[in-house]
Amino acid sequence: MKAAATTIGVFVLACMSLISTFAAPAVATAATLPTAWYFAEGTTREGFYEYISLQNPEPNTAHVTITYMTNEGPIGPFVHDIQPRSRGTVYVNGYLDPGLDVSAKVESDSGLVAERPMYFSYKGTWNGGSVVTGVTAPSKQWYFAEGTTRTGFEEWLCIQNPQDVELPVKVNYYTPSEVQLKTYIIPPHFRFTIDVNREVALFWPQEPQQDVSLKVEADQGIIAERPMYFKYMNDWDGGDTAVGEIKPGKEWYLAEGYCEWNFDTWLCFLNPGMPTANVTINYRRGDGASLPPQEIMVQGLSRQTVHVNDVVGKGEFSFHITSDQDIVVERPMYFSYKYMWAGGHNNSAIDRTSSNWYLAEGATWHGIETYLCILNPLPVDQTVMVEYMMEKGTNKNVEFVVPADSRYTRNVNVDVGENHDVSFRLKAIKNNPAMDPGEIVVERPMYFLYGGTIPGGHVASGYPAG
Repeated sequence: MKAAATTIGVFVLACMSLISTFAAPAVATAATLPTAWYFAEGTTREGFYEYISLQNPEPNTAHVTITYMTNEGPIGPFVHDIQPRSRGTVYVNGYLDPGLDVSAKVESDSGLVAERPMYFSYKGTWNGGSVVTGVTAPSKQWYFAEGTTRTGFEEWLCIQNPQDVELPVKVNYYTPSEVQLKTYIIPPHFRFTIDVNREVALFWPQEPQQDVSLKVEADQGIIAERPMYFKYMNDWDGGDTAVGEIKPGKEWYLAEGYCEWNFDTWLCFLNPGMPTANVTINYRRGDGASLPPQEIMVQGLSRQTVHVNDVVGKGEFSFHITSDQDIVVERPMYFSYKYMWAGGHNNSAIDRTSSNWYLAEGATWHGIETYLCILNPLPVDQTVMVEYMMEKGTNKNVEFVVPADSRYTRNVNVDVGENHDVSFRLKAIKNNPAMDPGEIVVERPMYFLYGGTIPGGHVASGYPAG
């Protein structure tokens, strides 16, 4: 991503250059990283600016094709060559006509990592941005713990059908007290959008303001994302997007979390099964202080929400969540970053730790501030090595220790300086004589004034490899 400090028009011109390359040591093999990535959401409607960030850590050029699936049918493929050991940026609006809702399929002849940042002025009123890491394969099921149709929130469900046949898709709408089901027919190679506020109002006309979770099902593989736009507490406007989980689980991790008067953090839980789930939330503080675990019960076939600020007070936090039943977890946050840039972001919890993490997107241009948030869930210190891969053949390595059972934050702007596009590779090692591979969880929040006019923030988990 490249930022301009003046106008959006200048920003767009800067990004029309397709590939921004920089050299760095090889960090993965084709056997390690996926060769296909999918994105269900995307749009070239007025006020929306969409990008696809591609990280090629291989020693060979990656030949990449992108096929767009729109509300008018498939478009493409478009071919892009991503140079060895480099980061490439595709400005989607530069390839498609205005006014299209867009899904994307990214295919490569070698392993890479793909993310999709978007910036917007939603309906000319709510400004912000969102980002997701793509998914590597279609799935027959997708789960979303977060969602609401309360006043000031507009929720959508985006479904990509990459198959050659028309598919019936079932969507279960879970509220704290009831479940409703509706089936939709989606044409082949098509992007389909559902107005969740409208559907909830039809199901519950007397109570259209609902907290709602979703389960999406099809007979063949699809991809699902859930964008939301909001004016939080009638004050902070913005939007966020989340990719669904493909299956519930009993253990979840989130590296990011911050509680202060200008930051509100929430946890959302979906229990799609019949038995009540007994859930334990372990909070890992940035200052290393211990907190007692929080115990909650999530009734079967229901959605539940926890306001983290009410539980932990102020500070930086990560989360390790366990349950005796299979559940799904998300973490929405709303903020006025440095009392300047209002917005919100959301992330789905991740179900594993890893010693190696990759992130394709990142920037330190004027008006953009990027961080790495790292959770060490183990009772031992871990050494983390970060390889920053930047433009113009430059790179930088840093190394630091993340204490046991704690959360750690790294300021990327301080590490690499201003005016860089940057991708990341992180490697963790346990601090013991054997130097065993570590186990960490990584997220990358970014806060921005896009094009000098659109404030907000977004966050994504790293891609775990090994």
